[in-house]
Amino acid sequence: MPALHRLPILGLACGIALATSAFATPLQTTKYVYYTIAGDTAGDLYSAMLSRGPHVNGAKAYAATTATSSQDGKLQQAKSCLIADYRLKIDFVIRLPKLKNEAALPPSDRLKWRQFSQFLKRHEETHRSIWLGCAQQLENKVRAIKVASCGDADAKASKLWDAMRKSCSRKHDAFDATEQKRLLRHPFVRTVLKAKHSATAAASAQ
Repeated sequence: MPALHRLPILGLACGIALATSAFATPLQTTKYVYYTIAGDTAGDLYSAMLSRGPHVNGAKAYAATTATSSQDGKLQQAKSCLIADYRLKIDFVIRLPKLKNEAALPPSDRLKWRQFSQFLKRHEETHRSIWLGCAQQLENKVRAIKVASCGDADAKASKLWDAMRKSCSRKHDAFDATEQKRLLRHPFVRTVLKAKHSATAAASAQ
């Protein structure tokens, strides 16, 4: 079952789906997938992202990254057992919003949107970097395994895998906590929040 990592307040998401099947830096591929949004204001684009954007565990998101990993290696038994030719491969799919017609936006909103779309892309690519860093650490530890039996080697590799997932999730959480603060200060988000506040105030005054 996929274990998904999500930034719930902001709607940014990244996830990892695990499979089992694994020399230097972990192998990786990245595929970018875009969903189209349209609107005449920053508020329109915000609403379109919530309507058309990805869902992670049922929650709406602006952008999402899914990482599917596979491991490969050979158990070699001699006087001791080691895992030879171990390699970890991760295939990333990053889903991002794409504006259908930038010309429909006022110049100020257009600039803010460009900045925001780059913010989302950097956010997702940083999650990718975090996973790759964790994967590199796992590869190093698994390659260093040398125990009496191959059964013990396999069990130790599994424990290292579980420990990596937990420690890596904490790194993602720490990154997202920092990003939450940055996102709330982002010009695009501030424009959306200001417009919503003005609309609420106007409705209350009627």
